[in-house]
Formats: sequence, structure tokens, C-alpha cells
Amino acid sequence: MKMKRRLKRRPTAGSEAKAYENIEVSQVVQENLEHLKNILGESMDVKILFFSDRPIPFVVCFIEGLVNKQQIDLSILQPIHDWQDGEEDVIPEKLISQIEVSSAVSKHQLFGHIITPVLKGQVAVFVDGANTAYTIPLEFFPTRGIDEPESQTTVRGPREGFIETLQINTTLLRRRISNPQLRFKSLQVGNITKTSVLVAYMKNKADQQVLNEVMNRLHNLDTEKVFEGGMIEELIDENGYTPFPTFQSTERPDIAAAALAEGKIVIMMEGTPFVLVTPVTFISFFQAAEDYYSHYDLSILVRLIRLLSFGISIALPGVFIAVTSFHQELIPPNLLISLAAQREGVPFPAFMEALIMEVIFEILREAGIRMPRPIGSAVSIVGAIVIGESAVAAGLVSPAIVIVVSLTAISSFVSPYYAFSGAARLLRFLLMVLAASVGMYGIIIFMLALFIHLCSLTSMGRPYFTSMAPFTDEQDDTMLRLPFWWKNTKFYKKWKSQS
Repeated sequence: MKMKRRLKRRPTAGSEAKAYENIEVSQVVQENLEHLKNILGESMDVKILFFSDRPIPFVVCFIEGLVNKQQIDLSILQPIHDWQDGEEDVIPEKLISQIEVSSAVSKHQLFGHIITPVLKGQVAVFVDGANTAYTIPLEFFPTRGIDEPESQTTVRGPREGFIETLQINTTLLRRRISNPQLRFKSLQVGNITKTSVLVAYMKNKADQQVLNEVMNRLHNLDTEKVFEGGMIEELIDENGYTPFPTFQSTERPDIAAAALAEGKIVIMMEGTPFVLVTPVTFISFFQAAEDYYSHYDLSILVRLIRLLSFGISIALPGVFIAVTSFHQELIPPNLLISLAAQREGVPFPAFMEALIMEVIFEILREAGIRMPRPIGSAVSIVGAIVIGESAVAAGLVSPAIVIVVSLTAISSFVSPYYAFSGAARLLRFLLMVLAASVGMYGIIIFMLALFIHLCSLTSMGRPYFTSMAPFTDEQDDTMLRLPFWWKNTKFYKKWKSQS
């Protein structure tokens, strides 16, 4: 009889955590020392200092590189040593009171409540004769300076951007909103990473149902690791597959502050300069911070250009393929003769021409992003020009398709938010396939399906087309950006009272 070999199940990160989190702190400091060594292991950055020769033995545990070692010596070790050397009646209960730190000292009786603060940069102190351990926040590690955001640049406006440190990011928000209604709720996500997350909101502005929904989804996250806000965005999204983002990602404090003032929720995470704003609408991705720092007439023009550019970036290649392949009667005769002359000798149909050029441009785009900055833009620009001219000279594509693809690519960069332009990049290829298959009928079917899909989307329960459909009183800042004094007019106040 053949014996089936039973595979030994490997313990998960969650089971390893539960193995120590319910261990109680012992009154014998040597036992606590053994628990620390078993839990944290023999890692070079883990420092466990055992002072066994003192009247009251004690242990100090911290992670090197996350704490201020000089502050440990001055505020913890030196005061305890001086007190034990000069005090005759040395008792464990008084030892921890000698620590000279400005921050609060927390008491813990379970190792599960001690290890996580230590791994976040706090110092743990175990005292012989006491069944309570103490954690002291002495975090200190290098941070990046506050610079101008690179993903959302403006001609006019603040130059400050979020960085990877939560404490500094909350300060940037407090500087812009000096209001006691601004609140922050903290939690940790990721069974392994234990990533710190803050949820910011205005108590008197935010929708309580939306806030509760955000907190519930974050608390119920079942994942091992979280390193960036995009991972949280994907994990808590309530929609099925959609290429359109339902969270607004920004690294500008002024945009986050404006969202809070409008009653939205801002999700901030340790280790990334990007924060998430929810709920958002379709039109939110066409609104830039600079719209509110420039005169309203110029802002209206620029916003309309963004909407037009979004349509061009999705539909232009598909429309060109459909018209040149199926509906030549829609082209003026002189232009039709010119296009036919350009395509003479080209071995590929219009769809293959557009597909080849689109794929080449996507490759150049990714190469320009991944390459070093001084040469990345030069490679993408020069590469597009050289390859485009060479393809036309070799007779592989027509000059018209090079113009179409170039205009489409430029239009895709107009959107203020990179994630939203990515949706146009994906949908463009689908529309090209439909246009090459059934012509304008495929484009009409695609557009109808696209609008139905957008109308079905929600962002934390709020419809994606809010303020556009149904029509509400928020029209002063949707497709148009009306002047700020508009809200003080009698007409607006009357309309607001009737709606």
C-alpha cells in the first residue's frame, strides 16, 4: 500500500503573531528577556539591553535606526542609574517614574501590545518585580524635505507637497485648516507590515455614513502587506472591474484641504506622499488646483479643453479607422484624395497602422518614465520623432496616422490626474478594435456602453455622475468654474432655496 505523504502546513503570518500577542508580562525580568529574544530574533538592528547588575534589574528594548539613541541615554538610562545609585529605598514601582521624557509613557501587560510599538520606533522598558512593561515614544529617523509635487505641478499656487511621514503631512493640513472640527482617526492595516493609516475629515462637514463605511472597510481589510495608497484603493473599492479610478490620489496639501472643506474623506498612509480622497465624481478628475487660483474665465476655458482632450484621447484613433475603412463618404473629396495618395504603397490597413503606432508610443512613454530624468524626456521626444519619420519614409504607415496618434498622445497628458488618463489609454484600444470591426456602429455601441458603465459606478456609495445627473445646485463648479462672487448673488440664493 502506498502511503500518502502528509505535507506540513506552513504557519501564516497571522498565526505567528497570535503565538506571542497573548503572552503576559512576567514579574521576572529574565523571562521577559527570553520572550523578547524569541519574538524579535537575533537581528542586528534589534537592541535588547539587560542591566542585571543594578539593584533593580531592568531591560530596555528598541530598534536601532528608528529611535534617538542620545535621547535614550539622557532621558532613560542616566536618570534610572542616578536614582538607583542615590536612593536607599529602591522599589520597582518608582523606577519608571524617573524617566525624563516629555511624551506620555504607556503601560502594557501583553507582549502583543508591546512589540508593535517597538517595531514602530518606541522604546520598551521591563522592570524586575513588575508585571507591567512600559513603552516610550522616542521615534527619530531621517525624512525627506518638503518639496514641490512632481506629479501635479502648477504655474500659480503653493509649492508644498506631502512627504512619506504622517506627522508632517498632518501638520501641512493643520496649517491650511485651523479649525477644531478637523479630526484624524488612526488604525493599522496589513498583518505583516502593520502600516499606519490616518483618516482625516471635518466633523461638521463629512457625511457620517460615508465616514463609517470608510472606517469599516479599512478595519475589515484582510491582507498581509500594504505599502502604497493604490493597494488600499484596490482593496476597499466597492465596484467590480472598472478602468476609471473611484478615489482621487494627490500629493498636494491644498487639494486635500479643499476636499476636507467640501466634506470629503482623506485617507493618509505612512510611507507614501500620495493621499486618497473619497467620495469623488467623474468631473473631479478634470478639476485642477490652479483652476481656483486663476481668473474664472481662463479656468472655464482650460477645463473645457481638458474635457475635449479626454474625448480625443479615447475616440480619435477609432473614428479615423472607422471613417477611412467604412465611411469614406463622410470625408470631403479633396481630403479623401489626399489620404488615398498618402496610403498608396502602405501594406497595412488603417487599423494595423494605428495599432503599430500606438504600441510604439506606449513603449516610448514607459521608457521615458523609467529612464533617468535628465535623458528620459529627451529619449521619448526624439524617439517619437525619429521613429515616426522613419516609419513614414519606409512606407509602413501614412503621415495622417502619425498626426492622429501624436494628437491622441498629447491629449492624454492634459488630464491633471495620471490615473484617469490611464483609463483613456486602455479604452482607446478597445474602441479601435470595434471601429475596425463594424465602423461607426461599433463606436456608437461603445459610447453607449461607456455611459451606462459610468452611470453605474459609485464612490463610497455616491454616484459617479453626481451633480451632473441628477442636476443639482453644485453646477457652479462642474464643467464650468463660475466666479466666487456668484454665490453671493440673489439669483443663486433663490435657486439654492428652491432646489
